[in-house]
Amino acid sequence: MDAKNKFKIWLALAAASGFISVAAGAFGAHGLEGKISARELAAFETGARYQMYHALALVAVAWMAANGLARPPDRPARTAA
Repeated sequence: MDAKNKFKIWLALAAASGFISVAAGAFGAHGLEGKISARELAAFETGARYQMYHALALVAVAWMAANGLARPPDRPARTAA
């Protein structure tokens, strides 16, 4: 698999993760307000925020894959040909 395809796969996963984060945050802010306690709502918001952090980390992985910096640990690094 070439770097361009790896980039696309990781970027698609990052986009899906970011979408889930935004949807969860909106649901927590509008759908759960008044239905659960303030403490439970704060925990839900923290989870949605951590999901966004993970989405941003996946963007970094996509960038690394596109630049040949991400490789399985059991394979040697590529050398310039």
